[in-house]
Amino acid sequence: MNKDYSVKWWAAFISITIIEAILLYMLISRQASELIVVAIIAIAFLLFLFPKIEDVLLLTFDRGRLETKLNSINKKVATNKTRIDKYYVLAVPKQMYETLKKLASNSYGPYQMSEVLERDVYHLRDIGYIDAGRIRDIPYEGTNLSTYVKITDAGKQFVEMRKSIEEENSK
Repeated sequence: MNKDYSVKWWAAFISITIIEAILLYMLISRQASELIVVAIIAIAFLLFLFPKIEDVLLLTFDRGRLETKLNSINKKVATNKTRIDKYYVLAVPKQMYETLKKLASNSYGPYQMSEVLERDVYHLRDIGYIDAGRIRDIPYEGTNLSTYVKITDAGKQFVEMRKSIEEENSK
């Protein structure tokens, strides 16, 4: 069907072009009238729009195919969004996530401010998942780190997202 339609399209295009050429010849040879000028403008306008007509006809006749294509694109976008969300959440190392999860419980428990824990606290504070004030003021050892460090709403949301993704991955 597309091949027949393409031949018809070219035939009409060539016909309109020939008519335009004849009218232009009449205009140049001084056989001009106001009607010829209007006809030239009208046909030039048709030549400009003619390529767009095929697109309109395809949309009209292939609406089902267009909807199928849009649905396919929407599924791909949703899949990519899910993958990006997973990548974002899983980009935080497991050990740092465990620290954040303990802080989310409000009972971190006994701690010793090792180099690794200090780095985690700095990083989690810098990305906005915890409020810690001056980290250097936190005692080196203590019974509960949660008394000095509070999790933010963003941190809580991150923990929930990570839990749900880990549950999804375990299925």
